[in-house]
Amino acid sequence: MESIQMNKQLRESEDRYENLVHMMSDGLIIYCEGCIVLANRSLLSMIGVDRLDEIVGLPIKSFVHSEYLEQFTANVHYLIREANPTVFMNYKLLRRNGETFETELSAANVTYDGKPSVQLIIRDISNRIRMEESLFEKDFLYKSLMENVVAGVFVGQQYNLIYANPYLAELFGYTVDELLALSPDCFIPKEELSRIQNEVLEGMVSGVTQFVLRLSGKKKDGSTIFLEGNSSVIMLDGQPSLLGTVQDVTFKLEKEKLLKDSAKLYQKMIKFVPEPIVLSDQGVIVYANKLALQLIGLDENCEVSGKSIFDFIHPAQHGMVVETVRKIMASDDPSPFQERIIICPDGRQMDVELSSIRINNYMGKDVMLSVIRDLTDRKRSEEILIRSEKLSAIGQLAAGVAHEIRNPLTALKGFTQLLSAKYPEHPHYFTIMSNEIDRITLIVNEFMTLAKPHFTQFHDEPLEPILNSVLSILETQAILLNVELKVCLDQTAPTVFGNADQLKQVFLNIIKNAIEAMPHGGVVQLSVATKDDGNVLIRIKDGGPGIPEELIKKIGEPFVTTKEKGTGLGIMISTRIIEAHKGTLKLSSVVNEGTVVEIILPIQEAS
Repeated sequence: MESIQMNKQLRESEDRYENLVHMMSDGLIIYCEGCIVLANRSLLSMIGVDRLDEIVGLPIKSFVHSEYLEQFTANVHYLIREANPTVFMNYKLLRRNGETFETELSAANVTYDGKPSVQLIIRDISNRIRMEESLFEKDFLYKSLMENVVAGVFVGQQYNLIYANPYLAELFGYTVDELLALSPDCFIPKEELSRIQNEVLEGMVSGVTQFVLRLSGKKKDGSTIFLEGNSSVIMLDGQPSLLGTVQDVTFKLEKEKLLKDSAKLYQKMIKFVPEPIVLSDQGVIVYANKLALQLIGLDENCEVSGKSIFDFIHPAQHGMVVETVRKIMASDDPSPFQERIIICPDGRQMDVELSSIRINNYMGKDVMLSVIRDLTDRKRSEEILIRSEKLSAIGQLAAGVAHEIRNPLTALKGFTQLLSAKYPEHPHYFTIMSNEIDRITLIVNEFMTLAKPHFTQFHDEPLEPILNSVLSILETQAILLNVELKVCLDQTAPTVFGNADQLKQVFLNIIKNAIEAMPHGGVVQLSVATKDDGNVLIRIKDGGPGIPEELIKKIGEPFVTTKEKGTGLGIMISTRIIEAHKGTLKLSSVVNEGTVVEIILPIQEAS
């Protein structure tokens, strides 16, 4: 009974041993008298066989690489004598197909079927060795790359420099050993180091691991060097470290400084040139002097810098400007002055003339310098001169023929009245003749107004009573035509220096025109406002059909009118009166929206 129990326990022990052997990840093999008697599954897989019977009985040496055959037995006995299962020895073994693989081998004396045997524990380290070799190759490649790259490479750890490639050492004028032996603050200013350290620490807290480097340094000979590059936080030997690459940008910064100094010199020269000047690079404004800014109504250069020149040029002229820019940048000769229309930021349109030339090496580029001349005053002077010549011609014509015309008109008027009395059966014809004679008389009288001397007596005249007098005259006509007169007078009650009768003539003419422009009713708005520049603005706006653009420029010329029976002399006379009062009369209109007349008069005392 006891023997049976012992046999049972022995079988159970053998089963546990066998299970344990087959569950091992390392290969296990037992050989007795030089031949294999047992191997676990891991070993079978390791040498490339499926069943144990394929290798049982085979000599152990048939799986040992030839270069280890002579020393195999001696080495195994050495391992057995160590009696320490953790001691391994590297071996090359053979798979069944003859392929070699690297192993670590440990040996122990065992008894198998009552015979002295040797148990080998075999660990396949082929993958590990390949990984180590690959890692070594990569380390070699990385080192070769860092040693030969045309950039300074460094690793900093705990505020010390622990690696520097030869290029970095050469940048500072040291050998690698000399540089690594120095404290970083010997070649980098302390404030620069402190700034970089703070940026890295703050970045690590917020999750940033890459940093741009811009710093200065001191070379071995005492000169200053400027560096730029990038860096990243890495883990090295369990410690956070800073890996970075830098380049010497000293020459680049010096060149940029020279270019900036050159640009500033250009700007200083341009700033004090008594002409509006603009510099542009490929159509983009890079600088405008003070006079150019004042011309378009801006204060700061930053308001135009970076904007396209086409933002300030009338769209209809963009094509011409593109062609002009192309010719200028292909030549050293300046362009002749050309008339252009500038669009100001406030929407105003301004007539100017431009001349441009190419400027070399402004901030390292070829740019275009444009000189601008405002034609507003010149064109206004030309218009005034033309108008004056027209008025003079009309005056001379009126002075020469008015007297001769009046005498025949008087005779015609008298005989028409006599004939109308003699032939009462045809009153219609005589009425037409009488009206047309009156019309001719009116035209002659208006010509005489232009011809005879004016503006002899000027006084300080309050503007409000003059306007009220005109409005009271026109109020009845406005009511008949269903026109509402809306008046907004300035509370300051401005006074102008002029002739009250002549100013009444102007306002009467303008407001009457506004009322007659709306035969089916509407609103005429009249406002008076004192401006900060010492002038008063009288603005009269109607809601009539407006004046076409092609006609608006001709308004004020003799016999140019939108009225069926008008002469066109009213606006001409009004303009002459206002100009004699040292003011301006401006007329603008939008079709189907109405017409606006703006009269500006100076507020001043008689001299």
